[in-house]
Amino acid sequence: MPNSLIVCFSQGGTTTRIAESITKGLRTAKYKVDLCDLKEAQHKDVSKYDLLGIGFPTYYFRPPFNVMDYVNSLSNLTGLPFFVFVLHGTHCGDSGNIIRHALVKKGAIEVGYFRCRGADYFLGYLKQGYLFSPDHPSAEDFSLAEIFGQEVAGHVAGKPFTKPAEDDRPNIVYRLERFFVNRWMVRHIYSRLLRVNVKKCSACGLCMKLCPTGNISESKGGHPVWGRNCLLCFTCEMKCPKGAIESSPVTWLLFKPFMIYNTLQASRNPSLDYVRVIHRNGHTQRV
Repeated sequence: MPNSLIVCFSQGGTTTRIAESITKGLRTAKYKVDLCDLKEAQHKDVSKYDLLGIGFPTYYFRPPFNVMDYVNSLSNLTGLPFFVFVLHGTHCGDSGNIIRHALVKKGAIEVGYFRCRGADYFLGYLKQGYLFSPDHPSAEDFSLAEIFGQEVAGHVAGKPFTKPAEDDRPNIVYRLERFFVNRWMVRHIYSRLLRVNVKKCSACGLCMKLCPTGNISESKGGHPVWGRNCLLCFTCEMKCPKGAIESSPVTWLLFKPFMIYNTLQASRNPSLDYVRVIHRNGHTQRV
């Protein structure tokens, strides 16, 4: 029985659910599948596997930093079949291309690429009053993911495979936005400016629990303290039940034009669904 490893980063659980649908398809094809979440562990020894899958949500039109780090850490991929799957709320960017290229450069062989919509709980858009792709992944998305798993197994077994076209490169505005949230700036500027209003903070610890990289520690008073391993996902601020985290860069004047541009472009895209929302104290309510 062939072995497959699927490594995914799932912020809110939907990427994991897509991974589970792909797993179902692979198991139909008699694969043994190990599913690993990057928030919990890093499965770096891929030598015992016959197939590798990498899945993640798009962040700022690129892969999240931790996914890129994981792929860069892998070795001994020569001849190993792989597939990539990506979730995105608005524009996918070239996040899938980046990971596909990185794996091919390490000698792995592509046998599948899948992408679908996922509800875009990005704080910058929520603050503008928009939730894009609100009901995704849909039942159809999950069904297609399962079929994709079966197709990948077939490609590994020798069925003809046509490499999917690469995703369109982001336009100049999106690339400029991505530049302003590069790793150096996140590590050395933005992560140093994250603060909590101690008068509002109830020291519930939710932000520490939800941080995908364990970047938030507890002060002597029980309040959050940020380190430098930040993904700039803003889950801490988005989920704070007291609205105590107030220093998000997406509220700065520098980023406001980008947020307005992004939501305007996405809301005018006929292929995108969206609902208007109010986000307050950790909750997103449709209006």
